[in-house]
Amino acid sequence: MRKKTTIRDVAAAAGVSHQTVSRVINDRPDVAEETRRRVWQVIEELNYQPSAIARSLIRQRSLTLGVVTAGLGLFGPAGVLNGVTKQAEEMGYTLLLKELPSFVADDVHPLINSLLARQVDGIIWAVPEVGNNRDWLQDQLPELPVPMFFITMQARPDLSIVSVDNCAGGRIATEHLLEQGYRHIGHVTGPLDWWEARQRQAGWRDALLGAGIQVDVARFLVEGNSKVALLPVDGVEGGIGV
Repeated sequence: MRKKTTIRDVAAAAGVSHQTVSRVINDRPDVAEETRRRVWQVIEELNYQPSAIARSLIRQRSLTLGVVTAGLGLFGPAGVLNGVTKQAEEMGYTLLLKELPSFVADDVHPLINSLLARQVDGIIWAVPEVGNNRDWLQDQLPELPVPMFFITMQARPDLSIVSVDNCAGGRIATEHLLEQGYRHIGHVTGPLDWWEARQRQAGWRDALLGAGIQVDVARFLVEGNSKVALLPVDGVEGGIGV
């Protein structure tokens, strides 16, 4: 069985102290550039893998983010998680994932406490805003020792939220069709208990009204879901499906 390379092996091969190797690994500035290059060269040659636990103790950070999500069988939530995962990997973070059995979280304290118990550096709430599944924020959001960010939800004071401007997206798509000369533009929405779907619907409606076109919801709006939803073809010249 091959002996695991240690930080002292790297130090001996590079002709420096193991403290210097540690400073290089942790990107400390108090290391000469020539020494830094030599240490990294030895690390690559010996295939040394620094201990993530040791690095987290030195930095006093776990380099782990807690992510709460739901509905990963759906395109939207899965796409969001894919983006979070890609960016976390690029920044050297590991994800601790918690998937809710539904979009509703009745008691968030055990969930958040379980993430905090694992010393996460931050929490990302990536569950889409569906129906009233944000009601818990009114009286259940505890004081947290780490930052917490919310994805895809309506703006609220004192919360850190990252969200796409869905209303603008629906409006731009509709305006594009209007510019092509179409006037009877249908819209297949997502489930309208989703905040994002309602925002895109609002963008579609605003673009039509801005062009002086009466919005005929009965003829030109269909609420979609995971199944295929079709607009009545009579009178529809173009459409957006979002």
